[in-house]
Amino acid sequence: MVDCVLKEDQELCMSYNPRIFQLLTRKYTFSVLVLLDKYGALRFNEILKKIDGMTQRALSIRLKEMEEANLISRNVKNERPVTVYYNITTQGKAVKNAMLMILQLTTLI
Repeated sequence: MVDCVLKEDQELCMSYNPRIFQLLTRKYTFSVLVLLDKYGALRFNEILKKIDGMTQRALSIRLKEMEEANLISRNVKNERPVTVYYNITTQGKAVKNAMLMILQLTTLI
């Protein structure tokens, strides 16, 4: 982590985590966040069907990374059969909205 370069305004400095930045710039991260924000709780196969070209392995890895980063939550329903739903978190919504604003700005340039 790099020290803050602001001399007089140290309280404005934020810690930078390169792992989070890398996750946000990986393929499918934004797509998963957008889907979960639009449709609410979705199951693994529902997400997989909505993203063209994504493999099961890629989705599995991405969901685990996003859950570890607290961008999504994984909810297990103990029914027969056991069902797992994925939801976007408040932090995930904030990240999705920030990414959307950045993408919209790039279209203006």
